[in-house]
Amino acid sequence: MSGTVVVSGVPGVGASRVCEGARRNLGEGVALVNFGDLMLEEALEHGLADSREGLSGVPTHDRRMLQRRAGEYVARRAPEESLLVNTHLVVRTADGFVPGLPPGVLSDVSPSALVVVDASPETILRRRETSERTFPDEARPTVAFHRQLQNAAALSCAGATDAPIRHLPNEGEIDEAAERLASIAEGVIGSGNGRGSG
Repeated sequence: MSGTVVVSGVPGVGASRVCEGARRNLGEGVALVNFGDLMLEEALEHGLADSREGLSGVPTHDRRMLQRRAGEYVARRAPEESLLVNTHLVVRTADGFVPGLPPGVLSDVSPSALVVVDASPETILRRRETSERTFPDEARPTVAFHRQLQNAAALSCAGATDAPIRHLPNEGEIDEAAERLASIAEGVIGSGNGRGSG
């Protein structure tokens, strides 16, 4: 059966690594789609950005186009495959925070369940310091605000799609969170929909 589990987390929380670990635990029957990578591919083709970090400076009209293309890609694959979609429900841009899955894109992605990978602002900032990726220089209050926005965005997405939200703490080992995510995904995929499940 197919189903789409959308996984989100504040940058630096470790959502990408959790998704990678969960996909390994789930086996070849589940594909991992990274929304940011899809957007970057499209941005490179159009000369809009040359890195993931560069996406934050893309003008609004172009960013929406990139989001639409990524959503359309998910929509094409979803009927035939079970997907873990790693994305950000809230994105920080040069203009401020904006939705990562605006309404039309959310409709294309059509999640069966939403999983919010979470950790304290202190843990997120510590992970950013040791990461090979480049993150914006943010103070604790900004990271805390981003977490609040993400939770609000998750509720908004759930309201629009009837997809349940699952909270996935990631304070400890990545492997533990990956196993929990795999278990959540198996429950969603096994039911074929996941809507309305706890």
